[in-house]
Amino acid sequence: MIRHEEVFQIGRLTGAHGLKGYVDMYYTDDIFTSDGCDYLVLEIDGLLVPFFVEDWQVRNDELASVKFEGYDDKDSVQLIQNTSVFYPKSAITEERRELASWQMLTGFEVSDSKSGKLGRVIDVDDSSANILLSIRTPEGKEIVLPVHPDLVNSLDVNNRAITLDLPNGILEL
Repeated sequence: MIRHEEVFQIGRLTGAHGLKGYVDMYYTDDIFTSDGCDYLVLEIDGLLVPFFVEDWQVRNDELASVKFEGYDDKDSVQLIQNTSVFYPKSAITEERRELASWQMLTGFEVSDSKSGKLGRVIDVDDSSANILLSIRTPEGKEIVLPVHPDLVNSLDVNNRAITLDLPNGILEL
């Protein structure tokens, strides 16, 4: 069974594209075009399910048409329309393993080099130039922190941990 900690969201399927089983995918991360993983993970009724990619075509910098194995016509893709699309973290190549996407940080333990353990990332908002991490503290409180590559002290993908060098006073905001 695939768990949410093992994947990160890269987009959302919308409607059918043409008559041959392609479905449009709006994506926020183009990692699927370069790392060569042969499947994507869709969330179907709350479960994460692998779907093998037969073909894909990038249409612009946020839209691609994807054809999954076994989905050969417009009607068959209706079952998977409007679903979230995830990429398996295990398929990230070494070249991109450092930080393939901010979304991959979901589920990571976050620490600050000065303050110590902060909590676990529960959401990443990368919809603008200012990336925000939503972190659930051990006490159950939610904090939101802006993050930038310059603030990353260390990243351990295998142990799902990130240490930040946060500016003084940011945790008090």
